Amino acid sequence: MKTLNIICSTVVLLLLLVGCQNATDSNVNEETIRVSINPSEVFEYQTGISGDEEGATIVQQPEHYEISTMLRDSSTDWEAVYRYKPESGFKGTDEVELKLATGSDGESPNTNIKHINIEITVN
Repeated sequence: MKTLNIICSTVVLLLLLVGCQNATDSNVNEETIRVSINPSEVFEYQTGISGDEEGATIVQQPEHYEISTMLRDSSTDWEAVYRYKPESGFKGTDEVELKLATGSDGESPNTNIKHINIEITVN
């Protein structure tokens, strides 16, 4: 029983340390955005990221999508734009997590990381 308590305590401590890791890093920010759309509507989120060394990625895909993609081409004027369209017949809330990275000097990695959680309510 004592061994089980030690193992459980260790696991809880590790989870707390990993879960709190970003809270102490001043270069990592989190933001939640809530939007409502119609079932046939395509939602776009403009990241403002267009530099060569800057990045925008989808960390966690939504569960109910027909389209969920990050675009960065001539149609977006080379700005990274997230595009979402719900799957046919879906009504409810879907969620996507994006990671935006800026602050590189061209030789080193990006120093400013932003996690954007977008809660999309489909009416």
